[in-house]
Amino acid sequence: MNTRFLLLMMTLLAMLVGCKKDDDMRVQPVSFRLAVQASEGEFTFPTEKASIRITNRSTTNSYEAAAGVDGTAVFESLTPGSYDVSVSLLVTAASYTAITGIYTEEDVTFNGAMERVELQADTESSIDLVIGRVGGWLFKQIYYVGSHVTRGAAFRDVFFEIYNNSNELMYADSLFFGQAEGKNSNATNDYVLSNFQYDWSKSLEIAVGAGLNANNDYIYANSIFMIPSDGTGKKYPVQPGSSIIIAANAVDHSGSYALADGVNQSITDPTLTVNLSGADFETYLADYLDGTPYKYDIDNVNVPNVEVVYFVSGNDMVLDANGRDAYFLFKADQQLTKVTELPNFALPTVREITATTNKFKQIPVSYIEDAVEVQNPVESSRVPKRLPTVLDAVRTHVPAGRYSSQSLVRKTLKTVNGRRILKDTNNSSEDFGYLPKADPSKSATSFID
Repeated sequence: MNTRFLLLMMTLLAMLVGCKKDDDMRVQPVSFRLAVQASEGEFTFPTEKASIRITNRSTTNSYEAAAGVDGTAVFESLTPGSYDVSVSLLVTAASYTAITGIYTEEDVTFNGAMERVELQADTESSIDLVIGRVGGWLFKQIYYVGSHVTRGAAFRDVFFEIYNNSNELMYADSLFFGQAEGKNSNATNDYVLSNFQYDWSKSLEIAVGAGLNANNDYIYANSIFMIPSDGTGKKYPVQPGSSIIIAANAVDHSGSYALADGVNQSITDPTLTVNLSGADFETYLADYLDGTPYKYDIDNVNVPNVEVVYFVSGNDMVLDANGRDAYFLFKADQQLTKVTELPNFALPTVREITATTNKFKQIPVSYIEDAVEVQNPVESSRVPKRLPTVLDAVRTHVPAGRYSSQSLVRKTLKTVNGRRILKDTNNSSEDFGYLPKADPSKSATSFID
């Protein structure tokens, strides 16, 4: 065999080995088959055409499919990785009534979600959808990110707008709202669930109702506030399609004002923030904390204060500008004394309870009329989800993130005789859009379609 031929054969062999190695190292696509079920009590609903979305957590690429007649959907040729899954099923009012025998005028939405689904090989899974809780009171606008820390008002100008989404006059008296506690890291330990959120069933001395689950049937509040009343329950009427604004600090943040310590606060760019001096209510904690007022917690004597029912730590109602938060509201049949008597439990990671241990009030999911969970717009900065799926299947956020002046606003579903009915599927990623700047005016400019 001559030298030239030997060299040619060796070159061809090297090329073949290299190609084989490249083939072996090439990422092989995977498939994902998902079976969808939906039920309420004894009733089962067909899941054909359920809308399924999966999102690659690394690339943020999303893929959508509809379940077939057998209630399953298959996603082919996926890049291996970690995915979030959300499922939504719309059951028309007529179908719901036909299946259950329970009359309803509104369509019913079922939701389901799974986070961090690892797809490293062909995978089959299933998901049970739950019907979202629907109430007359809704969060219409949530301004949680605040405005620029030097040119705006930072965290001081945040507010909630709560809306009467029903077709009846309702009263805001004794309407409760607050923030839910949760774990703000993705670290694992013996006291967390598979999604890295606290496993409240491992809290010391935990107690739950018969047949209930500590994680799925309750939330744990670090703050609870209540709209006051004069005892009649009819002091604060809210017409259908109308709302109330609850400010952390009911002052004109676009101008100058005196802080609680007497120092003057000024804003260098008034266009970044809002005037909340006309808010319907404000939070003020100095009386509850029985101490010197926090300098940024201003008491506008012309705006009624909400009652502080429960507050774990801090000195003002601060909404997390990074989006590590969840908000709830309810109008319980129980009187205030019953709410204050709800049990309190320490974090599951606490192994010894002392007089100074922080505890969080356990609120049954059955109380809640509306709940919204927010998250950081950057996937790598997101923390574990804290609300049960039945309250909010998928979290949401404003795109520009903290101190951007943007606010979340619930979308308009339809307009009936001039009254806007807002979208409420208990999937905040679908129900909300955003305004480039928060708008507490309650006017047409504060809505989005």
